[in-house]
Amino acid sequence: MKYKRQGQILKIIKDNKIRTHEQLIEELNKSGFSVTQATVSRDIKEMGLIKVPNAEGGSVYAVASRIADDGDKHINIFSDTVREIDCALHTVVVRTYPGMASAVAASVDSVMRTEFLGSIAGDDTLLIIAANKEKAMEISEKLRKIFNSKGEKNA
Repeated sequence: MKYKRQGQILKIIKDNKIRTHEQLIEELNKSGFSVTQATVSRDIKEMGLIKVPNAEGGSVYAVASRIADDGDKHINIFSDTVREIDCALHTVVVRTYPGMASAVAASVDSVMRTEFLGSIAGDDTLLIIAANKEKAMEISEKLRKIFNSKGEKNA
């Protein structure tokens, strides 16, 4: 049942502009799946769904691998969402507008995944862990060029 539901979720977000959990729950109910908000939240997390900006100015759910396929294109889309890039020791901190860190992280991971050890995104902050201070400074400079960020803080 779980895999059928998750398959239906993929179909729904492909065919519709789903902005909220509530919209997704409503569409799943229409498709014959009786779900709770907790179930949908777990599915979203397990499936690695992220919110990405759309042409109308809001954000909608998308599959992270779809972002990876067009990483360079999406990096350009997200350049307006990055507010600041800082570096401290072996860590790079990318600050975004609220709700955009996961989308920026997916794009950065797809384009630069071999250049750092790992990354984690919250609501408005992306942390990138580099192998050492020099590599972190190199990554932050590259990200500043990509995103045209004004962040200049290094420690």
